Amino acid sequence: MMTDRPPTKGLAVLGSAPPTRGVSSGAPATAGRAATLGTASKRAQTSGTLRTAGGTALDPLAQQLILKFRVKFGDAAATLAGQEAIAREVMQYLSIMPIRPAKTKDTDLSLLEERIRIRLVGGTPGKSSLVDAKRGEAGDEWLAMFEYEQALGVAKSRLEAEARAVKQAALRETLKEQMLERDRQAEEERRREEEFWKQEQEAIRKAEEEAEAKRKLQHEIMIRLKNDRLQQMDDRIQRREAALARKRAEESVDASRTAYETAEELKLEEEQRTAAKIALREFLLQNESNKAIREEAKKRQWEEDAQFQKKWEEKLNKQEADRREQLEKVKRQQAKLQAMADAQGENRRRWLETPLVNKYYKEREDARAAEEERRVAHQKDVAKKITVDLEQQLREREDAKARLKKEEEAYAASVAAKVAAAEEAERARKAAIAAKKAAFKESIEQQMQAKAARRQAERQPMTEVERQINRKTLEDVGTWHSTGRIPLPELRRSTAASSMSK
Repeated sequence: MMTDRPPTKGLAVLGSAPPTRGVSSGAPATAGRAATLGTASKRAQTSGTLRTAGGTALDPLAQQLILKFRVKFGDAAATLAGQEAIAREVMQYLSIMPIRPAKTKDTDLSLLEERIRIRLVGGTPGKSSLVDAKRGEAGDEWLAMFEYEQALGVAKSRLEAEARAVKQAALRETLKEQMLERDRQAEEERRREEEFWKQEQEAIRKAEEEAEAKRKLQHEIMIRLKNDRLQQMDDRIQRREAALARKRAEESVDASRTAYETAEELKLEEEQRTAAKIALREFLLQNESNKAIREEAKKRQWEEDAQFQKKWEEKLNKQEADRREQLEKVKRQQAKLQAMADAQGENRRRWLETPLVNKYYKEREDARAAEEERRVAHQKDVAKKITVDLEQQLREREDAKARLKKEEEAYAASVAAKVAAAEEAERARKAAIAAKKAAFKESIEQQMQAKAARRQAERQPMTEVERQINRKTLEDVGTWHSTGRIPLPELRRSTAASSMSK
């Protein structure tokens, strides 16, 4: 992992190298340095362009940043040492800016501002000497450690951001796959519904075709039955005409036979009634003691005789009326047959319409009409049943669609809630991290200001005990100064530990 290379010592932008790093005397070096810096500053102000100590014009971006930080830090940047520190940090930043990602520009500028602020905290010594230079170098060890810790924190933040980005990308990919699966299931459900609808339509079409074929078959059967019925009626009329001829001879014999049989039955009944009366009379005479009973029986007998006589007269009258009616019927039938024979002889027709034929024809038409009504009623019942079934299926389909829509809405709402919760948690985590960083930065600034003030007062370098305690950190700082890289194992361990703690 590449990080910001720390500022190197001895980089002079305005004027020559700092006298505290290369001379052992105090006042002459300071005077020479002030003269050199003053001359360079005057030349830069006269020409309108900032230049290095060798007279080379600075990059416009470097000029802009240097002037910006001079104005920002005010009195702290008014001294030559402050201007030199600002120029050194700006040039160091510009040397590594091309290899830095564009998205880290704001972070790098903030870090540059922090470095300049740290450089300017506490001012610069009024009198430079070799002892002061050594003390400055000792103080730079603490500064280098702080810069190393700061760079380490930036690298950790970058790794954590990259890990979060990878996790968020994986989460987005998972959600995308889930939505694709949901769409696929919806498409499959729609395809199944279309197939079911096509099957229903095919079944309805087949049912209609079968009903049409059945109707045609029934029509053909009715036509055949009609023709057969007409043929049967023709045959029946012919047979009836032949039978009437036979009946004319038989009816006279039947009439005489009926009269003879009736007379014989009357004679036999009269004899039986007479014998019963005689037996009853003899029985009553033998029982004189039961005279009252005999009188009552006689009265009942008289009533029975009267009823029997009345019934018998009615029966005889009815038989006579039936005989006369049959005779009249035979006469009428003979007259009709004679008229039909005359008409057939006149018109040469096979048969003529008769009331009986009309009756049969009416019965046949009524039967056909009743059958047609039954068929239409059956078709209506079947159509009504099919309509009810289709309505039930449509309602079930609409209910299924409504349930599916509710499930999709609930699922989308749950996904949106999860995403919102994740975003809210991420914002809260970022806010907590930002607050933690701000508090840490403020604490570091306070510590650095207190340490700078204390070292300004005490002028004591890092002791050997402190160097032994911070030996590992100083070695990492040296590696960082020489290579510009932070050791990855340590960085990854610290990042993993922070991730596990979260």
